[in-house]
Amino acid sequence: MECEICGAEVDTLYEIEIEGTTMLVCGVCAKGKHLTGKVIKAKEEETENKAVVAARLKEKEETEIIDNYGEVIRKAREKLGLPLKVLAEKISEKESTLERVENQKTLPNNKLVSKLEKELGIKLTRPAEQGARASGTRPSEPLSLWDAAEKKKKG
Repeated sequence: MECEICGAEVDTLYEIEIEGTTMLVCGVCAKGKHLTGKVIKAKEEETENKAVVAARLKEKEETEIIDNYGEVIRKAREKLGLPLKVLAEKISEKESTLERVENQKTLPNNKLVSKLEKELGIKLTRPAEQGARASGTRPSEPLSLWDAAEKKKKG
């Protein structure tokens, strides 16, 4: 099982709540003094818990970011009357990161997507298309520099 904060593979995950968001994290992150969250309960590696975590991971893998994610984020933020700086502070992200995401210059990672969906009350993902991947979505494995150069050559 994988920690949603640091990505460590562990046998036991702890369900914690941080600023209203529930996350499954390793013991180090759950006990971290830098976190303001509270531990709700331990998730031992059991068959039932494995199934829950596996289902969550499968759901994340089978989704992709919507095409107009920047516009959706901006409209939701403006509807709530939140300046970009305030939103960045509320979700503990850099203002410049949010600005790049709103302008669709950067794809948000899964953690940022979760934070934005929770804070703004929006949905930024959809079920992944079977077969060919839609443009603008994250590949399941990161591209190497060589792969990116080859992709750029092809158009």
